[in-house]
Amino acid sequence: MQTYVIRRRGIAATVTELDSAMNRLRTFEERSGTRAARWIRSYALREGDGRFGLACVFESPDAQALLHHAEQVGLPVEEIVPVAATVLVRPDASQMVHLIRRRTFWKTAADLEKSAAISRRIGDEEMSDQVCWLRTYAVKEQDGTLGTFCIYQGVSPDALREHAARVGMPADEVTQVIGHVVYREDPQPAAERAAA
Repeated sequence: MQTYVIRRRGIAATVTELDSAMNRLRTFEERSGTRAARWIRSYALREGDGRFGLACVFESPDAQALLHHAEQVGLPVEEIVPVAATVLVRPDASQMVHLIRRRTFWKTAADLEKSAAISRRIGDEEMSDQVCWLRTYAVKEQDGTLGTFCIYQGVSPDALREHAARVGMPADEVTQVIGHVVYREDPQPAAERAAA
């Protein structure tokens, strides 16, 4: 099984519609006899246009199984990206949390690790009163490069963009997280499973 991040942008106009979407995911997971896709967690997002979306973490044998799952629960997907690594820096927080999408920026895992070290140093030493890194999902982009879905606390989207600029990495999208649901604990990364 591979871990994936699924981006569902603008799937609900109201909190009630978002709650209904989350209930469809939960109900399907509880009733489904198939284990082709296993829901791990979701981040509820407030999109720039005022609508609501989701960033969901799933385990699945492949992206096709996730597309089939999306059809069955009636929740469209915009992006399905395989996770190369998960970095948990701090436990999830509940206030001023944002999802930052960084696309196709790193050529190698070593490049990503270098950026992560700089990011942590700048966040901890220079901007600790403005940003706090919580978690990152490093993903394999379609062009072979690496990108990320990062979860940060930040006093504002501008502070998160400033942090990214100081680090020298993109902040392609900064979206407010309005809540998150942990259905299962995150799976052990594939590299760690192979080593165990």
